[in-house]
Amino acid sequence: MKKVILSLMVLLGVFSFSQTKQTKIKELISLNGSFPVSKEVEKQLILGYKKKYSNVPESAWPPIEKKVNVDDLIDKVADIYGSRFNEKEIDQLLIFYKSDLGKKVIQNSPYLISEIQTASSDWGMNVTKMINNDLEKMGYLQSPPPTKSEGPPPPMK
Repeated sequence: MKKVILSLMVLLGVFSFSQTKQTKIKELISLNGSFPVSKEVEKQLILGYKKKYSNVPESAWPPIEKKVNVDDLIDKVADIYGSRFNEKEIDQLLIFYKSDLGKKVIQNSPYLISEIQTASSDWGMNVTKMINNDLEKMGYLQSPPPTKSEGPPPPMK
């Protein structure tokens, strides 16, 4: 009997600990702005479908809307965070994102992401051009391309 009670206490302790961690992670997700945790996401998703399928009567949507629950996704995202960070790290992240610097990171993240995407795209296009130019100069970008045994034509002078 003692073993059963002890096992239950351990299980309850683990469950309580993970609930605390899960709650902290959800707060972190909400704070850091990396994931939209609003019910507005649900509304926008359904609205998009309503526009796309305008022939579907309004009466058809309520049962579907009941099945769309962003909380399910938030739980999955929290599990992902939980698999990468322990509770102490989550606590440290919460402290950071509540600090002035953390708030500045949150505020600037959308701009940083946008600018990084633009820079990455520009860089990728430039590298692609450079590689294509070099391969063309070497004679590898001719129509049809030379076979491996032929090799490139001699350099142009």
